[in-house]
Amino acid sequence: MALKMAPDMPTLINWDYCTQSIFPMISTYLLTIVFTATLVISTPKKSLARYASLPILVYLCITIFRQGFRAFPKNPVMVSNWACQGYNIFLQTTTITLLEHIDIMDPVISKPRNGHPPSYFVRLWRAMAYCVNARGINTPYQIKNVPSFDSKRPGWVPSRRRFLFTNFLWFVVLYTIQDSFYKPELALTIEDEKKFLGTDRENLVWRRPEDGVITGNEIGYRIFMEMLMWLIMIPLSVNLRYTFWSLVAVGLGLSEPKNWPPPFDSAKESYTLRLFWGKFWHQTLRWHFGKPAQFITHNLLNLPKKGLIQRYTNIFLVFFLSGIMHANQSLILLGAEGREIRLKGWYREIIFFMIMATGIMVEDGAQWLFRGEKVRKSEEKEGHVLWKRVLGYMWVWGLLVMVGPLIDYPKVRARLPTWLPFRLFAILR
Repeated sequence: MALKMAPDMPTLINWDYCTQSIFPMISTYLLTIVFTATLVISTPKKSLARYASLPILVYLCITIFRQGFRAFPKNPVMVSNWACQGYNIFLQTTTITLLEHIDIMDPVISKPRNGHPPSYFVRLWRAMAYCVNARGINTPYQIKNVPSFDSKRPGWVPSRRRFLFTNFLWFVVLYTIQDSFYKPELALTIEDEKKFLGTDRENLVWRRPEDGVITGNEIGYRIFMEMLMWLIMIPLSVNLRYTFWSLVAVGLGLSEPKNWPPPFDSAKESYTLRLFWGKFWHQTLRWHFGKPAQFITHNLLNLPKKGLIQRYTNIFLVFFLSGIMHANQSLILLGAEGREIRLKGWYREIIFFMIMATGIMVEDGAQWLFRGEKVRKSEEKEGHVLWKRVLGYMWVWGLLVMVGPLIDYPKVRARLPTWLPFRLFAILR
């Protein structure tokens, strides 16, 4: 059974991709970065000027969203992406200026150049790089579990020529696959949509009698859909955008290959929820979600630095921040589909991520109770026993199959248009 997508465009160019100029939006985005970088190199840590700049950052980030909405009125996917970008750039800039307190003495910003102290504009450029370095790559703030370019050669970095060549080929492959999913031949019929993707098929736990019994075909399609979404569709979309920007940054000489390690690790690491979200899944939100969560946990709630309460409070806050972002994204994506989808779709993102946080807490408890004596004595590494890994995969993917349709089915029913600017398959028919 195939995934249903929006009807194909008959032309090579997707004329609905962008109907107005994107320059105001890009200009505001760059202004936000320059403003933040200026604060970093021109004001001391915890200065009043940094806190006074908060309303300005709020205004700039809201403006980014509004201008993006005007630029992509017929492209809800791109609008939702820029809505998330406004949200993320606000958290990233405030993390840099107000929570991490990065200033001109930061080792990355103040690193000598050609044996001499860096100039003002070099410092400004390095501070700007912090604003777009979501994982803090090659900085003192680099997040954990960043994937390597080659798992068999940790620390290896490709040359610039090799990086551009392989990433260009990878981009073409990703773009072609992404475009192929919008072919009309993959559309489900109305009958199959109601049978497999209807609102009465989203929930396996609270099923009304009139919704009918759960069938084997329904379970099979549910497994197929969630594996497709979480192993192919979402990583494909994230990788495509990431690869494009890596080509732009390295190709124009704005960055180096070492600053663009892969966004995803191997799916074989997903045998626990903690490893799924903390190692396999992309970590581009981890720094600017994790630091605000730590601030709330330790500074506002005044919880101790160690202990179970602070640990799980922090985890729930991180997933809650992620839920807010994805909920607003869904509200935009599904906003044109009527009241029913808006009510039954967008808020479920928060519920989904709260379930994931709860699952990690349950998982930690179960591992502590049933961890073998060899693991406790460090004689056996966790996850190296085959049957335990298999059980872990069943737990992680079973939970995704259980609750994933709550957020995935509404998006598939919405028949979202392609967000790609060019339709390669339009000229092949």
